[in-house]
Amino acid sequence: MRRSKELLLIRYIAIFILVFQLFVIGQNKSVLSVVSILLLIINNHLRMFYFKKDWTYILSLILEIIAIPLIQINFGGSIIFYLIGVSIDIFTLKNKNLKYIFAGFILGISTSKSFSSGIEESFIYFVLMSIFFMLLNYISKLYITKKEAQKLYDKLKVSEEKLIYANNELEGYLHSIEEVTLLKERNRISREIHDSVGHALSTAMIQLSAMEAIAAKEGSSIRPMANNLRNFINESFQDVKKAVRELKPDEYDNYQGLLRIQEVCKNFEKMSGIEVKSIISKGEWSLSSKQINHIYRITQEVLSNSLRHGKATLIKVIMNFTDDEFVISFNDNGIGTDEIKEIGVGLKSIRERTEEINGIVDMKSSKGKGFFIKVIVPKEVEV
Repeated sequence: MRRSKELLLIRYIAIFILVFQLFVIGQNKSVLSVVSILLLIINNHLRMFYFKKDWTYILSLILEIIAIPLIQINFGGSIIFYLIGVSIDIFTLKNKNLKYIFAGFILGISTSKSFSSGIEESFIYFVLMSIFFMLLNYISKLYITKKEAQKLYDKLKVSEEKLIYANNELEGYLHSIEEVTLLKERNRISREIHDSVGHALSTAMIQLSAMEAIAAKEGSSIRPMANNLRNFINESFQDVKKAVRELKPDEYDNYQGLLRIQEVCKNFEKMSGIEVKSIISKGEWSLSSKQINHIYRITQEVLSNSLRHGKATLIKVIMNFTDDEFVISFNDNGIGTDEIKEIGVGLKSIRERTEEINGIVDMKSSKGKGFFIKVIVPKEVEV
């Protein structure tokens, strides 16, 4: 508000009229008067552009309110033009009580008989300053409303950006879940075909081989037929094996270990009654068996701690691959703590297991806001 273009213009017009009154109409040639006016202008500008702390700003206002009557009495000029700048600035104060105290002092100075030629002029000054104060109060409220609206707009903008980011993340996770689900289903179907059709065909071939051997002993004519049928089934069996290999996704191996961890989460949910949401994102590389085993045990420990110590009812488990790292995070809605003490076996075990696979563990918690654990595991370099 103090730097509003319109109010700055009013301030400069008042200073110009005051200078005109003193040095053109009043023919005042005193060096002290020039210095006094310059000091008022400098104090005004320092308050506008440099004094940001409340105590320096208020001190500047007090000094100016004290100096104005002394300068007016000694060098002349209309008191109302002296008070324009300081009047604008008092309405930028956050403290309402202080604002109205200063306004009362200024109104008292402007209507004092010492600074006017009579009662009529004092009344005119009173009316003008009252109207000016009402306008300033209205502008101040508008400015505060505008500022609050801007803050609200900024918050909404930040919230919108967060929502967009969260939506993009969710879409990525959804895509990953769909891919993992598809890989699981393809793997299940390939396994079913291998176990059922493959087993039936291999059994049939064994039976036909036995029939062929018996027919050979007895000199039966069905031997060539059994041989041809066995060869045909063998070809079909090879076709089934090829189809199973093609159907079984190579990428599934990257997820086998993580699906074990997801299975732990599901079993824990069934046994404890605590809701466990687990999400796996797509990865282009797989964890080693050592890494999987340690992460598996870490997951068990974290879930157990959330139940026993955190009293949680919801645990979120997110597994995410980057180019060089695998990140698994656990976030529960338990009671939390303001001080994490790794004195028990559980938390120590989590840190030790993470360090054994050259990982990094981060633990955060606060009272009433649950517990958060993030484990970062680097990709193993192939030798």
